[in-house]
Amino acid sequence: MTHYPDLSPYAYPAGSVPEGVEAVNVGWLEPGEEFPRGAVPEAFVHSLALLCRDDPQMMMRGWHRCGLPHPGGADEYPVVIQVGQDRVSLGSAEVRVVGRDGRWLVAPNLVHHYVTAHSYLPPEEFVEAVMARRAATPRV
Repeated sequence: MTHYPDLSPYAYPAGSVPEGVEAVNVGWLEPGEEFPRGAVPEAFVHSLALLCRDDPQMMMRGWHRCGLPHPGGADEYPVVIQVGQDRVSLGSAEVRVVGRDGRWLVAPNLVHHYVTAHSYLPPEEFVEAVMARRAATPRV
């Protein structure tokens, strides 16, 4: 996966965001790149897990491996989380939410793992939009 700074313009894949909608990147992390760390509300983690399970976008074949360092050097592949009765594999889709200003905030679904395993602290507007459950859905 490629690193994109938080809140930089989202542009991949071309045409995946409706015309006229501004979209920005959140949580596209890579080894060697610094990222903000801190605590998030437990309600955010729960809402993010539901979003990963219920509204994956831009699903791809296969899974992306988390490249960040893990204790003991071992990482799970693919990363799997338990959401209610469901096991959800991460690393093959995006999650998209709408900020209060109307722009889309787009993250790899591995963002859940980055938050819970690596203490990644997403931008406040992403946290708020996820907790408000404002999923971004393409216009038909």
